[in-house]
Amino acid sequence: MSEITSNAMLLLSLQRALLDEVHASLRQASIEADPALQMIRLRFEYDGEPSATAQEGCSCAATEVIADFPAPWQLDEQHLAVPASEPLSPLSHIAYRRAEPQHAA
Repeated sequence: MSEITSNAMLLLSLQRALLDEVHASLRQASIEADPALQMIRLRFEYDGEPSATAQEGCSCAATEVIADFPAPWQLDEQHLAVPASEPLSPLSHIAYRRAEPQHAA
């Protein structure tokens, strides 16, 4: 993997972008890069269906992340409803995870 998609760069990009965008319903935010497809994948997992405000905030964070990567990198932005009673399914690198009892995740 090239330096531009290093694990540290991916995590720092998403963590910075989430600074003002984390909502109470966000359970987890994860990221990975697919160099072959030049694709940055972001997955936002919410406790149930996200409100428009929560989803919009995470979409703004996604826009900030892809701005860190030069063209021709593309963005695959995923928003999933995952109730607290169900397990999470992160991408390769977890940038944010809500504190929850162990049995809930």
